[in-house]
Order: sequence, then structure tokens, then C-alpha cells
Amino acid sequence: MNTHVFIVNGQTFKYHLEYMFAGTGASEKKSPFLNNPTIQYNATAERNLMGMIADISRIQIGDNIIFYLQATNGNQGQFFGIFRAKSRAFFDENDTDNYLKIKLGKGLSYRILIEASDYGVYPIGITEHEYLDSLEGKNYPYELCWSLIYRKLKGNRGCTMITDFEFNDLLSKLQNKSKCLTVSDNYTYDFSSNKISEYNNVAIYGGRQNSLSIKERLLYKANRQNAFETHLQAFILQNLRSLNLLEFPEKDFWVGNEVSCGVGMQRIDILTMQESNNNIHFKIIELKDEQPTANIVDYQLNWYIKWLFDYIIPNYDRKAVEITPCIVAAKTNDMGLIKYIAEKKFNNPYSYASIHKTEYYAFNISKDDIDFEKIV
Repeated sequence: MNTHVFIVNGQTFKYHLEYMFAGTGASEKKSPFLNNPTIQYNATAERNLMGMIADISRIQIGDNIIFYLQATNGNQGQFFGIFRAKSRAFFDENDTDNYLKIKLGKGLSYRILIEASDYGVYPIGITEHEYLDSLEGKNYPYELCWSLIYRKLKGNRGCTMITDFEFNDLLSKLQNKSKCLTVSDNYTYDFSSNKISEYNNVAIYGGRQNSLSIKERLLYKANRQNAFETHLQAFILQNLRSLNLLEFPEKDFWVGNEVSCGVGMQRIDILTMQESNNNIHFKIIELKDEQPTANIVDYQLNWYIKWLFDYIIPNYDRKAVEITPCIVAAKTNDMGLIKYIAEKKFNNPYSYASIHKTEYYAFNISKDDIDFEKIV
């Protein structure tokens, strides 16, 4: 199960709770390419929006949803929850009919519906300092919530995933602050008390829930030989289980996109984790909208594997670890490169971990479809 953190502010938070939804988007930007895949649109703006679409597309029904309320009324920024995703992501164009836009003070085009989680909804939040800065109960740097620390350092990501051990730390801190509320269909936020409370006036979400599928836009961009790497990421996240990229397609999975692995700009395009009683499997997926190069295995995948060993894997030290590096890119006929990818060996200093051979999936794009072929 994944956990996702949505950033909200003093104006939007109460409406998210009263109408039980979460969302992300650019305040003034529209996304006409979702309704008309052949429309002309500014490439830079589209890449930014596509990143938001990819973020919310990774959410599965049943995933945990946390709200981060930005500092307001003299209070520190705080984390509130816990809610659960009730729907997959949908689209409500940022126009005059954008649902609740006036109340929110912004258009949030990409949304999900939420409900109370099995963990319960806790009325009192935990501060940014308590969750991100405090070393209480921690012995090593890798035990900190790096997913959100990196986000804060970069000042971006309106919808950020956190790992399961980061979620467990947050859960325990929420439980130590207060008892959970009675399960309800609606909640609200009381700014005077700085608490979540039950909402007596039932509010039913009534906005548009249009498809967020990015496939047609991806095909249009690819067939025009435009850059489409961010579109490819969003498409894979929208269809991950059916594309057979998971190591165990039938099992539950954790997935992250644009996973920061350093205070610089290094980011894993897609990272998956699948866990059983005795082992845990990581798949590191590097995406390219062109043919692969040796640099992917020599530098990028090598860096990502080392970061996993330093910051993620120590939290699973009681389990056998398997890592599969993976490249998804256009097809190459360079047999020497394919051989080099297949035979690349990565440094592995740990006896409890094994690193599999690098997989290479080539995508094939026609006018009407995209499919994936496993090369090695």
C-alpha cells in the first residue's frame, strides 16, 4: 500500500475535508490536451502539468492519504490524517466550471475522492519539526523521512509519496497525539482549535470526473517525434500492473515516481517495492523516450542502487533483498549495447542482497497503440 501527502493551505483544507477529496494542479493552467490530444500547447508548461498527472496517477484505491497543512495563523506546518483513496485519479478542467474553484481560490484539475481510513482520522496534527526534524527514537540518518525532506529542499511536489516505514513513523506520532475520530462521511477543519472535527452538514462531491488517461496525447507526441518522456512516465503509472513491468504482477506493490535520491537533481523515474514475509524486491526503472545508452547503467542505475543500499534497504535489514535494474526506452539495433546492458555487473557489498541482471524493455509505438517488448 502506498501513502501520498497532499499539500493544502488555510483556505483549501476545510473544503477538502468537507467534500472528501484531494487534488493537485497549477492554479491558472488548463490542460486542453486531455480533451483534444492534437492541440498545440507550450511544451514547458505541458511537462510541468504532466509531472502532476504522473504524481496523482500512481494512487491506487485504498492507498493512504495524508494532508500537509502549510504554516498558517502562526502555527507550524502540520501533517493530518489518515484518509484513504476512494477513487482513481480523475480530471476536472481548470475553467469556470471547475468544481469548488471559487471556494478553494485555485483550480485543482487532478483529483481523487477520499474516505476515512481503517487506521482512523486523527484530529490533531503533528508538526513539521516533530516529523521531519526530530531525532527522537532514531539512531541512524536513513531512519529520517527523506521523501519529504528532499521535497522541502527542492520546494516542489504537491503530491508526494512516502515509503511504508516513513508512514509507520507518522502513524505512531499521530496516535501519540490523539485518539481517532468517529468514522464519518465528512469532516472539517476548525482553525480556532487547529483540529479536524466531524462535519454535521453532509456535503456530497458533485464535480466532473473525466478520464485522466494520457495515452492519446502520448501517441500524438511520439508520432510527431516530440519529447514525451514525462508522458511515458504518466502512462506507465496509469497502467503499471497490466504492462507486466512488476516482478510479481499478482502481488500488492509500492510505487514511487521521480524518487529523489540526493540533494542534487538525481531522481529515479519509477521505483517499485514488493514485499513478502521473508524478502523484499526493488525494481529501479529508468525511462527514455529515445534509444538507451551505456551511461544509463554506468552512471544512473549505479547511483540509484548505491542510494538504495544507503537510505532504503537498511530499514529492511531483516529480509533478503533483491534488486532489478530496468530500462524502458526506444528499441535499439546496437547488439553490442544490448550485450553490455545485459552483462553489466553492479557492486554489491552485502551478503543479504542480490542484484539481478538489468532488464531492457523496448516500447513500440504505432499510430494507434503502444506496446512493450522485453529485449533482455
